[in-house]
Amino acid sequence: MFQSPEWIWVEILVIVMVISFFAAIIGVYVYKKIHHIPTGDCAACASKSKKMLKEYHKMYGKKA
Repeated sequence: MFQSPEWIWVEILVIVMVISFFAAIIGVYVYKKIHHIPTGDCAACASKSKKMLKEYHKMYGKKA
């Protein structure tokens, strides 16, 4: 990157920011997996299906 010693803090700051960004992304993914929260393609429709199921049970009851 930069060869000048006065710019070393910029290099360190950029490296720390990039590492923290990727650590946050991986941390959120791991948190969702540990707590069984849908990730990926299933995350978009999971909330819709729960709402639809709740409305169904409200209308028809929980008879099996």
